[in-house]
Amino acid sequence: MKAVVLCGGLGTRLGKLTQDTPKPLMLVAGRPFLAHVLDKLCVPEVDGFILATGFKAEQVERSIGTYWLGRNVLYSVEPEARGTGGALRLAMETFAQETVLVANGDTLFDCDLSAWMAGFDTSSWATRMALREVDDCGRYGRVQMGRGQGVIAFGEKGHAGPGLINAGLYLQRWAPLAGFGTKPFSLESDYLALLRPQWPIQGVTCNGYFIDIGIPEDLARAQRDLGVSGAAEGGLPNVRLA
Repeated sequence: MKAVVLCGGLGTRLGKLTQDTPKPLMLVAGRPFLAHVLDKLCVPEVDGFILATGFKAEQVERSIGTYWLGRNVLYSVEPEARGTGGALRLAMETFAQETVLVANGDTLFDCDLSAWMAGFDTSSWATRMALREVDDCGRYGRVQMGRGQGVIAFGEKGHAGPGLINAGLYLQRWAPLAGFGTKPFSLESDYLALLRPQWPIQGVTCNGYFIDIGIPEDLARAQRDLGVSGAAEGGLPNVRLA
């Protein structure tokens, strides 16, 4: 299975830091943050990468190249901004992928990825979403679950208190995205949040270190966390998201 990593956003919340540099290439603990993400996606089930790029796409390709830890790296470049959903659809269509692992280039979730992926290919779910329990859902929005692991609602951001959040990892089939055509759309708000009955979404909770570098405070926290002793050898701190 290929892993599609979404790397095309502008990173506007980081201000001048991303004015000339794609957010996934921000240096964290001496390496592009995207390098940490790709390392964690190198599980036996993943046989290659498709990097979905847009803003400063050439910088991403120069930084990562065409080979990563024994796996080929391909590139899907947006001709214009298409949103997260449009970028994913373009990547899957370009390389004829029926099912992919999807990750965000600015989010790292150090979960047991092989265990989380198990069984999806023989299931009837359209999407599997990784969930993370946190102490405060305010920044991310709460995911509500029904019976049988089905996602039934996505809460608005700003709701304080503990709960489950979307951790930015998905297993995604092609069919639900095909009908969007080439128009821009958001994977999160235009596909996932609509919760169409014909495309059921499964939520599977995982534990492990989680960081999203979308705001300056969390970029600084990633610098501290990923720079600890042992991080360079693949070990990540057991830090709970506050």
